[in-house]
Amino acid sequence: MKSILVASDLSERSRSAVRRAVNLAADADARLTVLHVVDAAIPDTLAQQVEVGAKTILSEQVAADIGDRSVTSEVTVVTGDAVEVINEAIDTSEAELLVVGLHRRRRFLDQVRETTMEHLIRASRIPVLLVAGEGAEPYAGVLAGVDLSKICAAALHSIPTVAPKGKLSLFHAHEVSFGQEARRDYETWKAMFPLPQSAPAPQFFEGSASDALHAFLDTKHHDLLAIGGHTRSNAARYVLGGFTSGLIRNPPCDLLIAK
Repeated sequence: MKSILVASDLSERSRSAVRRAVNLAADADARLTVLHVVDAAIPDTLAQQVEVGAKTILSEQVAADIGDRSVTSEVTVVTGDAVEVINEAIDTSEAELLVVGLHRRRRFLDQVRETTMEHLIRASRIPVLLVAGEGAEPYAGVLAGVDLSKICAAALHSIPTVAPKGKLSLFHAHEVSFGQEARRDYETWKAMFPLPQSAPAPQFFEGSASDALHAFLDTKHHDLLAIGGHTRSNAARYVLGGFTSGLIRNPPCDLLIAK
């Protein structure tokens, strides 16, 4: 991984994302771009003040997180639409990973429309790391669901870039009494989409993906969950799956969302 982009809204939620991005950049010897987007709807004179203040705050945060390490970094503040600006920054910085913090929860609006974070993740063409924790320590335990899709294989290949020392656990949820068929389908999928050599065999679970996820999270600690950005259908490549959307809104830990 040569380039990382982290988007910050200057909140405490984004503070953890910046910290995680700095640590990943330091470990991977990658370039780091730190971006804040100023709302284009505010008056120009105020936007200019916000730009100066945001750049100062982010520069101080990055310097504090880097410490005595050597990290090539750049802080950029741009006025415009958040999703458009971030996607443009992905292209200009040639980023291979987008790091973001949790979205600001709005109880009513979150129930009736897609959140900005969901929109951003859906629009991103590169993997997204959603930081829910403090972002200070390397990932120790990584959990990934196997849904036998191409995007799932991509998720497994993305894990070593953000959690090179994390212990990986896999699970595959299947319908009750279809365990034999699930194992057969898994072997076929693995032949079609070769997995990282370090990937362990999955544990098979009778039930829904949601039930399987909660069962594994309840029995063992994981600080990173790797998932795909959409389901297996052709139409779904343009939208987030319901399972993925639910996790983005209320993540049990950090999420690595493959694209």
